[in-house]
Amino acid sequence: MRATTTRVARGVAPARDGRARRVARRVGARAARADGDAAPPRGKSEAYDQARVAVERALEKSTKRATKRRRASGKVVGKAARVAVELPVNDDSDAALIEMATATLGASARDATAVFGRASAAKLAREMGCAMECVSVDEAWTAADAAARDGIIALVGVPSDRVEAAMRTCRAGEGRPTVCVNVEWEHDGDGGLAWAMSRQQAGVDEEKPSDVEAFANSFVVVYSFLPLNIQASMFASSLEGAVFKCVRGGAPAGTPWRILVKEKGAFAQVGAMQRRPQQTDLEAALYNSIAAKSPVNEAVGKASGFFRGLMNKDK
Repeated sequence: MRATTTRVARGVAPARDGRARRVARRVGARAARADGDAAPPRGKSEAYDQARVAVERALEKSTKRATKRRRASGKVVGKAARVAVELPVNDDSDAALIEMATATLGASARDATAVFGRASAAKLAREMGCAMECVSVDEAWTAADAAARDGIIALVGVPSDRVEAAMRTCRAGEGRPTVCVNVEWEHDGDGGLAWAMSRQQAGVDEEKPSDVEAFANSFVVVYSFLPLNIQASMFASSLEGAVFKCVRGGAPAGTPWRILVKEKGAFAQVGAMQRRPQQTDLEAALYNSIAAKSPVNEAVGKASGFFRGLMNKDK
């Protein structure tokens, strides 16, 4: 995924609701522990490695549960895991897409089926002799085809107008875990909880949602590193930032989404949230971070201390 741009408006502090203000200051103990467990990647290879480990650990836990249920009942019970990874992309060529998928799946690629959003990428992957089965999202893929392997189904670079085709592919391989690798449709990354809540708030929760909507929102993000190009016109500055989430164990909901800003060549955390940060959340966190480091604010802080000192003196 390409870097996105976040702007902080001149002279106006965005998102003044209580929740957004708390977001900007929220750097709790849990986020601090996460910071020690996983630092933001320093390059493409490290990002791929972090994503691979996150996927392996997420699927290992769900696979153990599924195996236990299968042994008890003699058949597959329950839904297969659906997780997602979001990686920065500077090169959107077919070769780069194949490299990203292969590196993210690691050893699991041997039994995996990569479902590419572009037919040209699937064709090139087959010509390269990739260990994984490689198909296009628009190819006919039956349950018989899916039964030839029992590993991961990876949806790689599938565009937003091909969600229904991706859903049909996953249904053919029912029982196999699914990993989204840089799919292009928007979702909150929490398995559909935020989506269900928004439906409830809109008063449509009693209406049956479409299968495509339910499928698109059913994925849980276990790894996300999304660069931000931050333009703060109020302070005439441009900063490099990122949103980062890296699940290392336990429930993905327990790992926060971290809002980062690069300072002196290294990322520093300026906020953390249990849900995916929205534009207003990013603006609030970044505004407060920039304002706190502004020379104007530093001068005001020193002056306030001086005045307090004068007022506290005995007359």
